[in-house]
Amino acid sequence: MRYNVLFFFVAIAFSGQAQWKVMTYNIRNSRADDGVNNWEHRKHRLIHLIQQANPDIVGTQEVLKDQLQFLKQSLQDYSAFGVGRNNGKHAGEHSAVFYRTGQFEKLDGGNFWLSQTPKKPGSIGWDAAITRICTWLQLKERNTGQVFFVFNTHFDHKGKQARIKSAELLRYTMDSLAGNMPVVVIGDFNFTPVSEGYRTMLAPSATATLRDAYTPPAPDFTACGFEVTNNNCSRIDYIFYSRHFKCTRYTLHNENDGTFYPSDHCAVGADFVIE
Repeated sequence: MRYNVLFFFVAIAFSGQAQWKVMTYNIRNSRADDGVNNWEHRKHRLIHLIQQANPDIVGTQEVLKDQLQFLKQSLQDYSAFGVGRNNGKHAGEHSAVFYRTGQFEKLDGGNFWLSQTPKKPGSIGWDAAITRICTWLQLKERNTGQVFFVFNTHFDHKGKQARIKSAELLRYTMDSLAGNMPVVVIGDFNFTPVSEGYRTMLAPSATATLRDAYTPPAPDFTACGFEVTNNNCSRIDYIFYSRHFKCTRYTLHNENDGTFYPSDHCAVGADFVIE
C-alpha cells in the first residue's frame, strides 16, 4: 500500500514539473527565387513538419508578412510575437516566436536590432550586410506558474565582426532582462561551433551561462540547402539554454519528400524540463 502512496506523490511532483518542446526553424523567405522550391510549392510540407513535431514554442526566421499570415492561419493553437526588421512593424523579415496560447501567458516582450543603436528600427550594425533583429518574450506557463525568457534571432550571414558583436549584445541584453531566470536562446546564428561568435554565446556569466542543446549522435548539421543529396552542410542553427533546464532530447528534423527539404534549413528541436 505504501508503494502506491509513494507512486501517487511522485506522479504529482512530476506532473507539476515544467516540460517543453522548443523548436527553431529558418523557413526561407518567400521572395527568394528558388524555382521548384518557391514558397508556394513547399509551404504545406513545412507546416506539416511543424505540426508533426508538435512543439510548444517555435522560433522562426526569414518570415515575411505573407508567410507570417500563413503561419498564423495554419498554427491556430499558437500566438505569434515579433516585428519586421526593416521598420519595427511588418516590413522585412520577422524573427517571430510562436507559443501555445493555452499553455503560456505572455508577460512581456520586445525587439532589439543587432547594431550599435539597438532601439532604432532598421539599423545595421558593424560590418553586417543587412539589418538584423532579435525578438524576446517573457512567458509564464499557466499550469505550473513557471516564468522564463525566450530570445529568437537571426545573425548576419556576411559580417564576422557583426556576429561576434551581435552575440555580445544578445548576452548583455539577456543578462539585463532575465538576470538569473531561466532562458532559452534560439535562432539562425550563421556561425559554426568553432567560431568566436559561438564561444561568445557560451562564455561563462554571473547570471545565465548558456549550454548548447546539440547532443550526439544526432546529425551535426542544420543547413544543407534544399537538396537532400547535398553533403555540403553546416550547423548554424542552435538552441541554447540556461542551467535551469535539463535537455532530455535533441532532434534534427530532416524530414523530406525524397528530393527536397521543406526549407534550405532543417528545423532543430529540443525537449526540456526545469531542473
